[in-house]
Amino acid sequence: MQKSIAESEERMEHRMERMMDRKVQSVNKWLDAFELRVLERSAPTTDLSALQADLASLRTNVDAILAAPLVETPAAPTALADDTVLDALFSWTAEEGPAQTHAKGKRHRSHRTEEEKAHKRQRWQEKEARRASIVDEELR
Repeated sequence: MQKSIAESEERMEHRMERMMDRKVQSVNKWLDAFELRVLERSAPTTDLSALQADLASLRTNVDAILAAPLVETPAAPTALADDTVLDALFSWTAEEGPAQTHAKGKRHRSHRTEEEKAHKRQRWQEKEARRASIVDEELR
């Protein structure tokens, strides 16, 4: 009985080896076919004369850009209109406050100290300066 078990195990191992050999051969065939297809493809041709002409044109353009003098352009009229609108919107200061639209008896009760108000005013002015700087850079 042990002899037949050993023989059957040996046959199974032999079958597994043959099956693995067939699978390896199949994979190798696929790889060979793939390699042939890749090798049969023609390599893309590069037109060196066109490439050199494009490179020369690019060099000419870069030289022209580098040689061009920097000229300050005057601010566009729309920038003035934008500034006017912004000034009209944000021209009131914290002391003045917005125009009173509510009844005279009502008043705003602020819990902020004068120091906090000054700090807020300073932050607002810095923000406005940044906005103006960005607008100037965009116009340039």
